[in-house]
Amino acid sequence: MTPRDARCPSCDSTRTHVLLICGDPCLELRHGPGPPLTLGRHPDWAPRTAALFADRPKISRRHASITVEPDGTAWVEEPPAGSHNGTFLNNARLAPGIRTPLRDGDQLRLGLRVSIAVRLYGPGTATGPATGTAASPDIGIG
Repeated sequence: MTPRDARCPSCDSTRTHVLLICGDPCLELRHGPGPPLTLGRHPDWAPRTAALFADRPKISRRHASITVEPDGTAWVEEPPAGSHNGTFLNNARLAPGIRTPLRDGDQLRLGLRVSIAVRLYGPGTATGPATGTAASPDIGIG
């Protein structure tokens, strides 16, 4: 087992994927290549996160999406219509409708309070954490 595998023992090291980690409530979302992982409060648009964000009105119904490509690149995108309180990557607000690359160690924020640590695992991932970002998974939702 490599050190990268040791940090995520349940992860399949033969397939690139992104792990999104929130602290409160404890949440880890693993997502690999394929259709986007949608983040928001709308149960049909974001079935994996709608229940978690249901009582958080600062999270838009259709807030953002995460895509992992077969080549190992990961992307975040705010819908073209935007989100009311914004999506931030390493404290920079994302422009609606523009795919932005994710790197290991990035910090994603939905609105003002929901912070998510981004971890990339697998053979096709980018090298090392993004510069100037914290790589700690101790992230809270408040």
